[in-house]
Amino acid sequence: MRLGTVFLWKDFPKQQDGKVKDRYFLYLGKSCFTDNPIMVFLITATSRVYYYEEDGNRTQHNYIKFKSGQYCFPKDSIIDVGSIDFLEEKYFLNHKENIEEKTVLPESILKKIYNLIISSRVISLKVKNDIHNNYNLNGISGLKNPRRRSWKTFSTEITSYPSPKNLINPIYFIFSSKTYQKKT
Repeated sequence: MRLGTVFLWKDFPKQQDGKVKDRYFLYLGKSCFTDNPIMVFLITATSRVYYYEEDGNRTQHNYIKFKSGQYCFPKDSIIDVGSIDFLEEKYFLNHKENIEEKTVLPESILKKIYNLIISSRVISLKVKNDIHNNYNLNGISGLKNPRRRSWKTFSTEITSYPSPKNLINPIYFIFSSKTYQKKT
């Protein structure tokens, strides 16, 4: 399967709610390094666009919206990079008979999705590196390299973490310009 393939997985068995139903996915390749087992990277599509509209609880997520009929989506759909799935390649291949390839997204859309992945705060650096490698292997090059967030960025984001008073381990956290340490 090519990077950027949108496919329909009929009777997808790994729904979070436990229900089995048809689901659209975007294929982003597989782990490139010596992972055991090898993982396949998929981003699920959702037709629940109201979560991403004004006053929705996912308006701050990194996503791209497709209109009904655009590419292969039967309804207005969202590709939310925060909903990336990691499946063992063996499991993925064992369900090949339930997978129907629909289309391959154009390079311009794939680059937009890549930039959303790189800016994501929920995807690990290792996964970002694997995806970057997959893009390069598929001839999509000249992309920004993934990298760790700087301490400056980290210190401004850390304010959403729990109070140091509630931490168990003696860890330093930076809040604004002050440094706190939990007493042990």
